[in-house]
Amino acid sequence: MQSVSYRTYGNGGPSVLTSPLVTPRQPARRSGPRIAGIAVSDSQEVFSQEQVLDRLGLKGNEFAEGIFERCGVKRRHLDLSPDFLARTLQGRATQIEQQLMAHSIQAVDALELDPQRIGTVISSSLYSVGCPTLAHRLLDHYEMAPTTDKYHISGVGCASGVPLMKLAGQAMHEHPERLALIVAAESMSGTLTPATPDDSKAKTVGSAIFGDGCAAAVLSSDPRADGPLILASQVHQLPGTLDAVRLDLAPGDSYLHLARELPDLAGAGLPNVVAGFLARHELRHADIDHWIVHPGGRRIIENVQTALELSEADLATSWNALAEHGNVGTPSIFYVLKDTIERYTPEPGEHGLMVTIGPGVTVGLMLLGW
Repeated sequence: MQSVSYRTYGNGGPSVLTSPLVTPRQPARRSGPRIAGIAVSDSQEVFSQEQVLDRLGLKGNEFAEGIFERCGVKRRHLDLSPDFLARTLQGRATQIEQQLMAHSIQAVDALELDPQRIGTVISSSLYSVGCPTLAHRLLDHYEMAPTTDKYHISGVGCASGVPLMKLAGQAMHEHPERLALIVAAESMSGTLTPATPDDSKAKTVGSAIFGDGCAAAVLSSDPRADGPLILASQVHQLPGTLDAVRLDLAPGDSYLHLARELPDLAGAGLPNVVAGFLARHELRHADIDHWIVHPGGRRIIENVQTALELSEADLATSWNALAEHGNVGTPSIFYVLKDTIERYTPEPGEHGLMVTIGPGVTVGLMLLGW
């Protein structure tokens, strides 16, 4: 299953031309990389929370059932086949790499790009044990120019959206006439294992919220291109928080450990970080029309809402992504941005602020302008 929110570049060049209106609220700079298209791809297998409880052997576990019911997730795309669950993380590696590649192709195909116009490919997933990387395999599959820059980034997880687009934008300085392709693909199924009597509560929490997903985004420096302009970005790593998000591995088990205090850690410093970021670009909280917040879990969204004094409407797309997909790690923020553009059709002169939270603990901020 695949869908695309908007498309600028087909096989012949720009298919949508815009002349952005200049208003007093807009920063002066109107050139630079734009997010000219986003597409997502999901597996056909969709599981309700009840079904996941049953597949993981958690049905009847009072703590697990409470977490699953309250976490904000309704359904997720996962691989919970008995054969898959019976394997170790290492035993799943080949199948995961094949699935990530298949979904990446579906998402990229939906963008309808001319592969010869791509100058940079950046792929990312939470973890990757495959070689060659996803970026290498995409270049080969689409027969891109052999000189195409290609990079694969792992381990950044939910915080990936901002640095991925920042890196892609920087790479475009060498060849601004070409496109940059970002592919974020995740198999969170790979970290899910059946319950055991010795499981920690952290493993159960992760089992309740994570899902699989894939997103592809294309950046263009063409000033006529549709889509939001990337005006500024910043990443901020919170000191002393490295242990708050980690992949715990054992010979027969694996899970993504989220510290109970993670939402509080992320929310505590957020007001000052956001206010300072906006002030440096001569903007205030009230100047942000669209809040694009990582759907990391119920408490993550709630803490961001409280910290930044946002309304339920401000976070509607984040809540919807969490409910329909769960936390899909690396591509999560692309799902929210895609939904925001489709729901609200931002007008010229409006601003969006992307907020990502992930391992590190790292907060990513990206200012977008239409």
